[in-house]
Amino acid sequence: MPPEPTPADPTASDPTLADPTPPQHAGKPGLVAAAIIGLQALGCVVFAVLLLFAAPKSASLSHTSQVMLSVFTVLFAVGLGLVARGLLHGKSWPRTATVVWLVLLLPVGWAMVQAGRGLVGVLILGSAVVGIGAVGAESRSAARP
Repeated sequence: MPPEPTPADPTASDPTLADPTPPQHAGKPGLVAAAIIGLQALGCVVFAVLLLFAAPKSASLSHTSQVMLSVFTVLFAVGLGLVARGLLHGKSWPRTATVVWLVLLLPVGWAMVQAGRGLVGVLILGSAVVGIGAVGAESRSAARP
């Protein structure tokens, strides 16, 4: 007995496989939060690459430590990129990760200001505050019918 032909689209024969929710897109606050997280992910990648080239000039870390720190930073950037993508598509799951990440950046920004790196510190603080506000506004707008 020959095997039965399989349909080209498995959801055509089984309606339970179809996605019942249409694709969502973020509102303006979600787009702002996605842009902030996306830029921070890009910044992590740039930092990881620069660390590989700039760190050998200073002997504070071993070569293995420099490479592993760069790999860890790239992995972190991938995670932030996934969070930014989720925010861009209007998903609710990345909001918590975004707020946690941005709250953790607040003391980093403040430390940069105190260390005399005012512009960098103000950029970090500003992006964190704006990002937290954007996530809050997006969650409020998503809760409205």
